[in-house]
Amino acid sequence: MTRSLRVGLAAAALLVMAGLTACTGGNAPERSAAPTPTIATAHWSTAGLYSTGRDATTVTMPRGARTLHVDFSCTSGLYEVAPAMGMDSRSGMCGGAQSFDFDVAKTAPGTRIEVDFLVPADTRFVANIRFSPEAFAPDPVTRTQCASLSSITEAYQNADEAVDHGDATTAQWMQKTATAEADLTELAAKDKSGPSTGLLGPVIQQLAAWLTGPGNHPGGLMHAPLGDFTAAHALAAQICSANGTPITIRSSYGG
Repeated sequence: MTRSLRVGLAAAALLVMAGLTACTGGNAPERSAAPTPTIATAHWSTAGLYSTGRDATTVTMPRGARTLHVDFSCTSGLYEVAPAMGMDSRSGMCGGAQSFDFDVAKTAPGTRIEVDFLVPADTRFVANIRFSPEAFAPDPVTRTQCASLSSITEAYQNADEAVDHGDATTAQWMQKTATAEADLTELAAKDKSGPSTGLLGPVIQQLAAWLTGPGNHPGGLMHAPLGDFTAAHALAAQICSANGTPITIRSSYGG
């Protein structure tokens, strides 16, 4: 074999090897992403409280926390659980155990958060406070229902207050509540009582039965007699509050 032939074969062999190497490198599997590190929570601040009457406790915001979780129970009367830092409070009637989640994802680590428990002076309560790395997530169906009830309630309340202050006639009251009445009728038709509508489904039926029926007059919301409507009105407020999506009203007359 001549020298030139041996050199040519060697060069060809090198080209083949280079090609195989290139193909092997091009088809190499991608490295899997590194797993998300587990957040150690054993050292996170917690608090327990057993008290009578209004009281408060403080916990320190740990790094990595996204939710403040409160388990709470009281003996009698109305309650309000109110963390500082501008968070929405939770309120309702004592009876059974309640659990509340508050979004703290935007709170700086190291912040001291005071949690205030407002109950009647002779009411005993127990509470447990802890943080969680899980994101706060209100029930989406309830959130949508509460947003609708906010605008509906706001319209009826402002119309009632306008009549009470002598700023609107009955005819004007009807005009001010016409859209809210239609919205409530539509909401009730969509949120028929059933599992898919959650706790608010049957409550909305009671609200609509009154406000689009016997209570469709000035004072129908603010001066309703005690009964199914007033109970449903209170329940709606508690359910929306517990979901972290409270019913909000911008009153034209303050308060």
